[in-house]
Amino acid sequence: MDRLTQLQDAIDSMARMFTNSIHYVHERSSMASLNNDIPVAQQKVQADSPEVFQQNMQELATDLVKKAKEIDLLIEVLPGIKNTEEDQLRILAELEEENRLANQEYEDAVHELG
Repeated sequence: MDRLTQLQDAIDSMARMFTNSIHYVHERSSMASLNNDIPVAQQKVQADSPEVFQQNMQELATDLVKKAKEIDLLIEVLPGIKNTEEDQLRILAELEEENRLANQEYEDAVHELG
C-alpha cells in the first residue's frame, strides 16, 4: 500500500473515531444541569456511571491522540515534504528524464529483437 493511501486510510479512520466519540458522548453521558433555574427533568436511561464515562472518555481521547501521531508520522515520511517547491520541481524533472531514458532503452531493445 502506498503512503498516500495509508495516510488517507488513517485520516478516514480518525474521522470515524471522531464520529463514534461524539455519538458515545451524546448517548452515554448523563444529563447535567446547566442552569439552576432549569432542572434536569429526566435522566438518560442509557447513561454510563460517571466513573465508567470518564474512563471511556480517557480511552477515546488516547486513541485519538495515537491516531493523530500516526498521521503525523505518515506525513513526515512523504517524499519531498522537507524540500522547497523548486527542489521538488527539479527532482520531478530528473525523474522524468530518467523515465524517458529508460523508455528509450526499452524501445531500442524491442527494436533490436524485432
